Amino acid sequence: MSTQDPASYEPTRVEAWLLRLGTAGALLAMLSRGGRWWMLPLTLLFLIAGVGLLFLQSIHYVAPFIYMVF
Repeated sequence: MSTQDPASYEPTRVEAWLLRLGTAGALLAMLSRGGRWWMLPLTLLFLIAGVGLLFLQSIHYVAPFIYMVF
C-alpha cells in the first residue's frame, strides 16, 4: 500500500497514454497501477469475445442467431 495522497497522484506517461484509450485503457492502467496482472487473461478473453461478437453480427447469415441467443 502506498502512503501517497490520492489527490496528489500523477499518472506515469504510460498510464496517461492508456487513459486516453477510453474504458479499456482505464482498465489496463488500473491493472498496471494496482499490480493485478492476474486479471489480464480474463480481460483479454472478454475483449476477444466482444470483438468476435461484433464481427459475427456483421455477417448477415449469422446475425439472426446471435440476436436470438442474446
